[in-house]
Amino acid sequence: MTTFQVIDDKNECFGLYGNEQFFYDGRIPNGFDRTWNWSRHLRDHPIDYASLYCSGRDIKDVCPVELRSRFEYREQKINAFVNSFLNAKINIEDVCVFDLIPEKHLHHFLDIKNRICDHVFDTIPRPKNYSFLRETYETIQEIALQPIKVNWEKMENLSLHDAKARSLYIRFFGKPLRVVYDLFGSKTGRLTTTSKSFPIMNIKAENKEAILPMNDFFVALDYNGAEIRALLALCGHPQPNGDIHAWNVENVFSGTVDREKAKRKFFAWLYNPNSNKIESEHYDRKKVLEKFYKQGAVHTPFGREIQSDDFHALNYLLQSSSSDNCVTQVNKVHRFLRNKRTNVSWAVHDSVLLDMGFEDRHLIPQIRELFEDTTLGHFKSSISIGKNYGNMREIE
Repeated sequence: MTTFQVIDDKNECFGLYGNEQFFYDGRIPNGFDRTWNWSRHLRDHPIDYASLYCSGRDIKDVCPVELRSRFEYREQKINAFVNSFLNAKINIEDVCVFDLIPEKHLHHFLDIKNRICDHVFDTIPRPKNYSFLRETYETIQEIALQPIKVNWEKMENLSLHDAKARSLYIRFFGKPLRVVYDLFGSKTGRLTTTSKSFPIMNIKAENKEAILPMNDFFVALDYNGAEIRALLALCGHPQPNGDIHAWNVENVFSGTVDREKAKRKFFAWLYNPNSNKIESEHYDRKKVLEKFYKQGAVHTPFGREIQSDDFHALNYLLQSSSSDNCVTQVNKVHRFLRNKRTNVSWAVHDSVLLDMGFEDRHLIPQIRELFEDTTLGHFKSSISIGKNYGNMREIE
C-alpha cells in the first residue's frame, strides 16, 4: 500500500506524488492506492480516501501535533505561489499547477500531506459503511463537475415578483453553477449541499422553470412513500406493488378514510412516539426499535450508528435508512450511465433527476427498474419528464 497525492485535478493536468517521486506520465503506479480525496483522474480505480475515515473533517483537523506547524508553513508557501499567480493575472484554470510551482516546494508540501494520510489510516478505523461512502463520494464528486443551465432571462422576470428568485439572480448570475453535496452534512446521512453549491434542494416550485437540461430533457424518478416503505421493510414485510398510501387505506384503515386523510393520519402517528392511534400488524414500531435502537444509538441496516434519544430514534432510523437506500440506487444509476450522454444531474431526498440525451430514451425502463430494485425491496417510483425542472409531466 502506497499513499500518494494528485497534484492537479484538471483534465489535461495529471501529476502524482508518492514514494518521494513525481509522476507525470498519465498512469497510476502499481500499489498507489491511498490518498486524501477524490480526483477525476482516479475514476474507476480502487482507491482508499482518508477524508472518508475522518467524517468530512478538514485535513488540518486530523493533522498530528508533531506535523502541524510544518504543514501550516508548507501550505502557506503553496498559497503564496498561487496568490502571486493570481496577482499576475494568470488564470489558474488554464495552466497546470506543477508547471508553475517549483518541484521542491511541492515535494515538501505533498510529503507532509502523505504523512497525515498515513496517520489517519493507522489511527482511525475504517467506517463500517465505507464501501457505500466511497461509492457515494465518487458519485457526488462527478455530479459536482457538471454545469447547471439556467434561463437567466426567465429568472430575472421571476425576480420581479419573488424575493427568492431575486436572491438567486443576484448571487449566481454570470457564475459557474454546480451542485456540490456535503456527504457528512446531516446527522442521519441524508445528503445536503454546501454553501458553495447552487441550492437545488431549496428552489421554490415556480422558480424551477428557469432550470434547463444541458441535454434534451429532464427525467425524474421519485419513490412512492419511501420512508413508509422503509418501515414496512424493517418490519419484515414485502413491498406493495401499487401506491403505498392507497394500500394503507385498505390494509391499515380498512377503507374508512380516503387517500389524503390516510396519508395525514399515518404520518401524524409515524413520527409521534406517544401516539397510539394506529394499530396494524404491518407496522410495529416497538419491534423495529427493539431491533435497531440499543443503548442510546440507532444502528441502521446500512451500517450507520446514530446517537439518539427515545423520541427521535424511529425518525432517525427511517430517514437514514430511506436516504441510504435511495442513494445506493442513485450510485447504481450513475454507474450505469457512465460513457453515455445522459447523466445524473442531482438527487433530492427520495428522487433522482436525469439530464437525458434523446438517443438514450430507450433506457428509461431499464433505469427505472434499476432504481426500484432496492436493498429494502421493490420500491415503486413515479416517473416524470420535462423540458425544464418546473414543468415535469408524470408518465406511465
